[in-house]
Amino acid sequence: MKIAIYVVLALLLFSAILTPLTEVFVLGKDKLLLSSTLYNSFRAAKEASYFYHEMRNIDAVADEETFLRCFADTFATSYDMDCADATANPLRFTSYNDAFNDFVVYVVFDEAMAGDAVITTVTITAESEYKFRTRYMQLANYGSSNPYLLARTRTFTMRIEN
Repeated sequence: MKIAIYVVLALLLFSAILTPLTEVFVLGKDKLLLSSTLYNSFRAAKEASYFYHEMRNIDAVADEETFLRCFADTFATSYDMDCADATANPLRFTSYNDAFNDFVVYVVFDEAMAGDAVITTVTITAESEYKFRTRYMQLANYGSSNPYLLARTRTFTMRIEN
C-alpha cells in the first residue's frame, strides 16, 4: 500500500514539474513564430514598397503607406488575425480564433545617407499579452497585475545593391 501512495505522490510531483516546463517550451515556440513572422512580413513589405524611380540611383526609399499595408496583410495572414486599419501606425491586430491575444505593432522608419545612397532603417516592435496554454499557468497568472508580455523588436535595413 505504501508503494501505491509513493507512486501517486511521484506522479503528482512529476506533473507539477512538467506543466511549467511544457509552458516554457510553448513560449519559446511562440517567440520563434513571432520573430519569423516579423522577418517574413518585412521581406514581403520591403519588395512591395520600394519607389522604383529611386532605385535607379541606388536609393532605398520606401513608400511607408504601402509598406504598412503589405506588412499588415502578411502579418495578419500568418497569425489568422484581422487588422482594422492597415495604414495607421501602430498597427492593431485582433484574433479570429482566440488563439492569441491582440497584437500591437509599432513601425519606425529612419532614412540616412550612406555614401551617395539613401538607406532606410526600419524598426519593428510587436507586443501582446501572452496567453498561457496550460490550465495551471492560467490559474497562476489569473489576477496578476503584471501580465507576461510577448514582445519582439527587430531592426531591418533596406538597401539597394549595385
